[in-house]
Amino acid sequence: MQEKMFEGLEYLVSYPEGFQEEKKYPLVIILHGAGTRGKPIDALRNNPAVVNLLKRQDARGYILLAPHCKSGDWNEWMNILIRLVETYREIPYIDETRVHLTGNSMGGYGTWALATLRPDWFASAMPVCGGGIAGFAKNLVNLPIRAFHGLCDKTVDPIESLQMAKAVNLHGGHAELILFPDLAHNCWDTVFSDEKNYDWLLSFTTRPDKTEAEDLSGAYYG
Repeated sequence: MQEKMFEGLEYLVSYPEGFQEEKKYPLVIILHGAGTRGKPIDALRNNPAVVNLLKRQDARGYILLAPHCKSGDWNEWMNILIRLVETYREIPYIDETRVHLTGNSMGGYGTWALATLRPDWFASAMPVCGGGIAGFAKNLVNLPIRAFHGLCDKTVDPIESLQMAKAVNLHGGHAELILFPDLAHNCWDTVFSDEKNYDWLLSFTTRPDKTEAEDLSGAYYG
């Protein structure tokens, strides 16, 4: 993985075997959880979710983008994160119709937030044991979502995922919620080890009629 910097935000990017700039590739963005926050960026290379995504990269042919939150949370980096994603979407070898977003724990919150702010940018989103602001779920009606949560989670209440999925679907969206009855907060090892979730995440392309979200007036970040 290559280590890079964008407006003070460190990130790692990895390309599949046989990468050629003249071709188009899907982009998968992973937002890590609080356990990797504040550590040297090398810790992100060993993050279990990142490791699982890297294992499947060559076979599935996507570019992997892994930003590193060195302090605070993803809300505090959201403006820069949005500009980073926008920059990558404009790179000629990125297929802008196949940009996929996922994240766990703090990154699950970041996934809900970023998807809510720019739903038109993403073909699919897979938030793991996170939560969001249900009042803005109407922005997600055209975005395929598969959320996950362990019912034994004592760190982030499963109700947070339930509220978001329910709100999206009440507005006519398509949010699937998978609950693990025997798992606690760390359900992401199960999620990112399951090939079916990669099949799902990468199966979508951005709909041509998707529109930008309404102005949320900085609800997620300052």
